[in-house]
Amino acid sequence: MSSAINQYGGGATSLILSAGIKAMSLQQETLTWQSSNGTIAPTFAGIGSTRSTAISLTPKITQIKAWQSNITNAQTDLTVTASALAQLVSQAQAMATSLLSVSGTAETSAVSAVAEQATSSLAALKSVLNTTSGSTYVFSGTDSNTPTITGSGSLANSKLATTISGIMNSLATDGATSALQQATTAAGTNDASSSDPLSVFASSISVSANSAKDQQRVTVTNNDSTTNVGIVATQSSTTSAASSTSTGSPIRDLMRDMMITSAMGGMSSSTNGFSDMAKQLYSSLQTTISQLTELESSVGTTQNNLTAQSSLLTNVQSTLEDQLDDSMGVDAATVATQVASVKLQLEVSYKLVADMKGMTLADYI
Repeated sequence: MSSAINQYGGGATSLILSAGIKAMSLQQETLTWQSSNGTIAPTFAGIGSTRSTAISLTPKITQIKAWQSNITNAQTDLTVTASALAQLVSQAQAMATSLLSVSGTAETSAVSAVAEQATSSLAALKSVLNTTSGSTYVFSGTDSNTPTITGSGSLANSKLATTISGIMNSLATDGATSALQQATTAAGTNDASSSDPLSVFASSISVSANSAKDQQRVTVTNNDSTTNVGIVATQSSTTSAASSTSTGSPIRDLMRDMMITSAMGGMSSSTNGFSDMAKQLYSSLQTTISQLTELESSVGTTQNNLTAQSSLLTNVQSTLEDQLDDSMGVDAATVATQVASVKLQLEVSYKLVADMKGMTLADYI
């Protein structure tokens, strides 16, 4: 009778104690998970009566996060676009200033210097128009994986530039107005899909200025609407329109004016039609600067609208997340207290088990 109870008693007492320890261990696991993750259970099945609320809220929050991601990506692209447009404005201003300097009396050397500047500006223009935001060509519209200006050759050596140079060779006989109109027709040609195109633009945006607007990229920012994002290189501005002396696209007009100026090398104020052409180009560039500024402003307006939409979505998301937390979340202080309580109960239970291992029958009776 003096030997210890086998395995601290093989009867009901030990079974009850073992069951209690197992239950408390499971409770400890649950509480530890809740403490680490801040929610009642890892799945909807484990959260009880608030399950339906949590199930309905989760996809709504996921959708809002997707819209916020769209806005973030759009804002990044728009910031890059705005910077590129600012560079185009600077290029147009520099070209206008140079043309003004030779629009009166000018020697051949001075005009040649301006022509060389225009040739260099064409290289810079191509670089700006092929600006990317990540892998997106910001001026290519919906065909954003394709360079805005296709081909590896320079704009100064393109078929369009060669054609305009040929037109300028007849400046003395045709006059400035006729030459500008012919150059405008060439610059506005939309034949990018042909085997030997005049257009230097990707075929998807080698369209009329009004049609190009339809090629703007679109992003979804809520259930009810989408937002047009960015500028297409060949599109019109708020005030631009196609005419005999304008393609309707300020960027195309800028390119045309640079190509005309580039073809003026060797001319001077004594060349028939030169002074008139220089003045018309200066006037054209002033208009282009204004229209490019309109495009830049439209980008800023879109950014402001997206910022406002993002703020609204942030507020809605916060409200929904509060509701989800109410249905799935746990009170950290309460859980901490429960964890400590269960831990203490387990420690007492394990001590009792240890004590029972050394108990004799006499201890029981």
